[in-house]
Amino acid sequence: MYTFYVKKSFICVFWLIFAIKWKGMKILVITENDSCCGPMAAAFLNDYSTSVEAVSVGRNPSQSIKPLVVAAMKECLVNLEGYVPKSIGEINPKDFDKVYKCPDLPCPTTMLECRKVRDSIKNEAFLFFRNSV
Repeated sequence: MYTFYVKKSFICVFWLIFAIKWKGMKILVITENDSCCGPMAAAFLNDYSTSVEAVSVGRNPSQSIKPLVVAAMKECLVNLEGYVPKSIGEINPKDFDKVYKCPDLPCPTTMLECRKVRDSIKNEAFLFFRNSV
């Protein structure tokens, strides 16, 4: 029974990766201000496959990304330094295959809160990614 489950899981993961590489996918990540959760989600979605291009935009973009977000993402080996928040008006939503509305989590004020938000976003982004293929 266990061997069957492992083989079945391996085959599912293999086809998931194959489907993404074959098709390629553009994902639009929408947030409120594009300074916290959106860039995190886009970075994680981009990390899940080389064929995925995730772009984060905000309805009311901030001037810059939060420094705590940059520091928290560096812990995951993701560099968000120099990231500039974008407005939804700067892109054409029709250019994207999928739209991911990032959860509206409060912007963290401490590093511990930022890590919790980062981990929550990572899990949500993975569930979206897994269910989108």
